[in-house]
Amino acid sequence: MAARLQDLATRHCPLITPSFRRPRARIAAPLAAVCAILLLGLWIRAVDAQQPPDVVLVPHRATYDMKLSVSRPNSGIVDVNGRMVLETVDSCDGWEVKQRIKLKFLRNDGEEFDTDSSFSSYESKDALRLSFSVRNIQNDEVEEELRGQAQLQGQGATGRASFTLPEARSFELPAGTLFPTSHLMLIIHHARNGDRSASYSVFDGARLDGAFQVNAVIGRSPRVTGPPVRGDVGLMRNQPSWSVRLAFFAAGDQGSANPEYELALDLLANGIARSMLLDYGEFAVDARLVHLQALPRPRC
Repeated sequence: MAARLQDLATRHCPLITPSFRRPRARIAAPLAAVCAILLLGLWIRAVDAQQPPDVVLVPHRATYDMKLSVSRPNSGIVDVNGRMVLETVDSCDGWEVKQRIKLKFLRNDGEEFDTDSSFSSYESKDALRLSFSVRNIQNDEVEEELRGQAQLQGQGATGRASFTLPEARSFELPAGTLFPTSHLMLIIHHARNGDRSASYSVFDGARLDGAFQVNAVIGRSPRVTGPPVRGDVGLMRNQPSWSVRLAFFAAGDQGSANPEYELALDLLANGIARSMLLDYGEFAVDARLVHLQALPRPRC
């Protein structure tokens, strides 16, 4: 059981792509994918059909306290706590995203282990190029490193992803694949239009076996509870918000009834998430926004 739990807690590559083979990354990844898929807050001007003109994201740094929400039977996990920091920077020609997640796990046999997942990426504003770097650490030992880039031939066209770490590898991305910032903007666009669902193929570089099929269900935003957020809270004022639940399916596995994991967001129209719930099936982790910092916009 202990070995299985440790595997569950590190089997993923960071960002938004868990591979139930190596949990460390798996937990960190969605948390961070969460990241990439999750909050890429920047100031954006629409440049094409995939960057909706009604979506204006804000550059910011968000800090979240994380803790175990639910541990289902046979998960073997009795406690999880830690912190996540998401930072998005407008760099004129693209968006730079940095994410760091540090978690401490307690198993039902009394053993503890720590995970530390970091992710950074650069996505061009034409939504056609992505570079990425991922590192997953457990108990101070590097478990996995990913590095590479991806490029699309055009809006809605096919593309190719190439890795340099952990090994040289490349594969084709299907037509219609999105990168994380473009995906976030389209989800907000659907929410503004009153759409209740959307489905896209999304690649963020957090795993070696291709893009995820991400199905979104959009509803009313939940009532805000919990302690007040510190920092630049004005970024959240007068912003429409929605409850968004994302289900992540591995490439070629869209017919499965159960996604690899799910991410629920209380999402504002400017790209800030007030809260998240990362559900891995056997357990779920809650993330609550505790501090918000506005980041400067560049003079381009």
